Amino acid sequence: MGRRSDLVLTREDIARTALAIIDEEGVGALTVRHLAARLGVRSPSLYNHVRSKDEILDAVVELIDEEIDTGCLDDPDWRRGITAFARSYRQAFRAHPEVLSLVAREAVETAQALHAYDAALAALLRAGWSPERALQLLASIDYLVLGSALVPFTAGFIRPPGEYAERYPSLAAALAGSPDLTAVDDDGFERGLAALLREDPVG
Repeated sequence: MGRRSDLVLTREDIARTALAIIDEEGVGALTVRHLAARLGVRSPSLYNHVRSKDEILDAVVELIDEEIDTGCLDDPDWRRGITAFARSYRQAFRAHPEVLSLVAREAVETAQALHAYDAALAALLRAGWSPERALQLLASIDYLVLGSALVPFTAGFIRPPGEYAERYPSLAAALAGSPDLTAVDDDGFERGLAALLREDPVG
């Protein structure tokens, strides 16, 4: 069966399909040929919209960045606004860990990401933070968000608690007493975020 010639592609179509491949099969499975096949077109058709695989990945990152809520940063309560922003930021990338592993190694170049950082800093500056301290606080939030989204703390403990008991009794007891490990990760994120935002603005 031949490829469709009547299909009108958009950059967003390409990005969403590429993201689906990454989520389902991993970043290594994303090739121009595989993407074209999934879209039902010939590979050269993609080059009318993107110039390379790197540009496809950029479009994927832009798609995820668009899911981050920055409107909440207009909240007059700066802690509430930053909290909502951090939760949205974490959720957007937590859903796509394969993409996050790439983003963590790349420069911040997408307009959406730059806007998000700018809006978060603007909220902190309005609250009375100095530029330097605002940047430090945002960096701390970034570490917390990306770290918790990329590698959840409890994901490292793959054995039943009882198998740790002989050599690591405290770890075994803690794991056994925490049947919902997802809740442990979520609560850890919330506690860390609350601790970061407990400080009053410093000029």
